[in-house]
Amino acid sequence: MFNAFYSVTLPDTAPSKDETLVHRYPTAVAGLTLCAPPNITTVFGAFKYRLSLDPDRQTMGQRPVLRAGDHERKLKPILGPYEWLTYRQINEIVLELGAGLSKLLKPSEPSRVVIYAPTSQQWTLCMLACYSQGMQVVTAYDTLGDDGLVHAMNETRAQIIFAKADQLPTLQRVSSRIASVHTIVYYSDAYGMPAAAQDALQSIGRAAMAMDMDSVRRLGREWPRDASPALSGSETALVMYTSGSTGAPRGVLVAHGGILAVCGAIEELVPDVIDRAADRVLSYLPLSHVLAFFVETFCLYSGLAIGYGTPRTLSDDNVDGGLGDLRALRPAVMLGVPQVWAAMRANILRQVAQRPAAIQWLFHAAVEAKTWLSAWRLPTGLLDAVVFRRTRAATGGCLKIAITGGAQISAPVQKFIAAAICPMIHGYGLTEASGLVSVQIPGDLSLGNVGAPMPSVEVKLVDVPEAGYFAANQQGEILVRGPSVFQGYLDNEALTRDTVTEDGWLRTGDVGQWVAGGRLAVIDRIRNLIKLATGEFVALEALESAYAASAYVAHMCVIADARMRRPCALVSLAEPLGGGVTADMVFADLLSAGRAAGLPPPHLLAHIRIDPEPWTPENGLLTAANKLRRAAIRRRNESQLLDMFELMERRGERLAE
Repeated sequence: MFNAFYSVTLPDTAPSKDETLVHRYPTAVAGLTLCAPPNITTVFGAFKYRLSLDPDRQTMGQRPVLRAGDHERKLKPILGPYEWLTYRQINEIVLELGAGLSKLLKPSEPSRVVIYAPTSQQWTLCMLACYSQGMQVVTAYDTLGDDGLVHAMNETRAQIIFAKADQLPTLQRVSSRIASVHTIVYYSDAYGMPAAAQDALQSIGRAAMAMDMDSVRRLGREWPRDASPALSGSETALVMYTSGSTGAPRGVLVAHGGILAVCGAIEELVPDVIDRAADRVLSYLPLSHVLAFFVETFCLYSGLAIGYGTPRTLSDDNVDGGLGDLRALRPAVMLGVPQVWAAMRANILRQVAQRPAAIQWLFHAAVEAKTWLSAWRLPTGLLDAVVFRRTRAATGGCLKIAITGGAQISAPVQKFIAAAICPMIHGYGLTEASGLVSVQIPGDLSLGNVGAPMPSVEVKLVDVPEAGYFAANQQGEILVRGPSVFQGYLDNEALTRDTVTEDGWLRTGDVGQWVAGGRLAVIDRIRNLIKLATGEFVALEALESAYAASAYVAHMCVIADARMRRPCALVSLAEPLGGGVTADMVFADLLSAGRAAGLPPPHLLAHIRIDPEPWTPENGLLTAANKLRRAAIRRRNESQLLDMFELMERRGERLAE
């Protein structure tokens, strides 16, 4: 029996030997969390709840862009200080914008609005405006690509698209392929409209009506409407398009109640260290991704202030003559995907490596010492003040919790961030579960797991015999059930039936394991399990997570197939080769990271090839959620792969065809 602090098993819930018993969070044994207290089941209801309690609380802050950055001209952006809106001000804007959008809708078509914009104050204002009038929001990454964007708009038959002016050239380019959108609503930064956007606007105007955000608000003032939000949690809130590392993006139908069940579960787990009246959360991950969306909703519900930033302006180095978003906002909570934390660790280690040998030794010893002291709940204030003062100051100096999600994070990276900056908790979820399945409880310093099942779900593991994972060993595919499970895929009943069982269990496609204390660990992804020529299975994502401990690596794509005896990899570096760093040094460091992670010899890399181009969502090598687009990466590096395969065949490391 596991320690009941993290999860408990429900007796008589394993109908056959190929399943584990069902696990729930201890407080959810008698029943799962269904909503946010007091009985709030919709996103707009969550906003109105906090509005009624704290109308004048400043809750959404954004920095005006006084000058845009220009990579080609090597110009950094100029940003002003954070400017804040209160709940009362937000409500006024939202009701005007919602009334204006409602006036533009045709009643004969679905009431859906596509938000095609980066994370910003305007994104959330448009979302709330839609919900104030009972509309559905369709989320589309601003890096989704032309085909993905057209697919999302045509499949949902959306009428209106809300975009930042920078996206207008893309909309102009695809306008002839979109059937249902008749109105484009746009906004721009303080410095004005980019020239390309001005040109696109004129062209768009011949095919669809284009209005700026302020004009739609004026329309709402001329034709005011009382709020008419969704009344039931069963109503659809989102058609959320997954970024899709393969194939066309899928429209995931997420209910209001699913999102609020997650918010209610978070409410049960929120630590006392968070001061809702004073602390701030940095929002910079894509709001079109479910992780950022449910955190945003929880902040609006709970009163935590949200400060918006961008990945490119987080640090002082990327802003002209001022503070980056982290030091300007000084957040208490920051979300990030593993690549963000790995890059942060690599940057700190590069700076440490430039210091005298004695200072380097002291820093690394302090990381180990703080890890040990924290595990025994002993004070670490002296180390924080003397050794980690600069690393903490670089993130604003106020971080209390770092949250990682979206993919597995390597134990060395999690351990390092927890020591050098602040405690880190690892969460696990997916769009089809409204964002969150399990999360480490604040104060849990263990590594290599994703914590306790949320109070809003129950979890079990089911055999994956072809890969050697069996419930008898507390391993198997993760299945999830509860109010946060999605409503299905838009217009794709067959895929929905394949994904959700008749009795409501969501098949995640991830392989999990129950570990000490009833915690859940994610150990593999079924579709990324590859059988080597030796008959042994390797998990691509698990290997990539282990090798991410190398400070040289920004991203890596492990390659394996049935003809290989050992995997190889394509690597994108955190910094270009040079300055004494060679490809051999990178390879040696990767092997060292693999051995430190306890990888067996067949899982150690045989060879690597380095891609000189950074992998980004903009060049199509990563999804908007910073996940690998494996096929695109392989296509781009086809010649390097062939060279590597030929070398492996000559050495007997890969069987010839």
